[in-house]
Amino acid sequence: MFDEVILLDIYPAREEPINNVSSEIIFDKITCNKKYLCNKNDLLDLLKKLEPEVLITMGAGDIDRMVEPIVKIFEKNN
Repeated sequence: MFDEVILLDIYPAREEPINNVSSEIIFDKITCNKKYLCNKNDLLDLLKKLEPEVLITMGAGDIDRMVEPIVKIFEKNN
């Protein structure tokens, strides 16, 4: 139901990685036509390119560290 979806890498928080579990499994099941698979290092550049009007973020671990840089991108675009 989204116009675009950006999916980041799956990584373990405090547990061991699960063999053969990756973002690609989820990515392949997403039916949205505009979908992107990227890592955290490429996220800000992708957001600058896409210039979304609304952004919903969900995640665990240290993804909260991306909030401030994302806010700065939105401030520059407005």
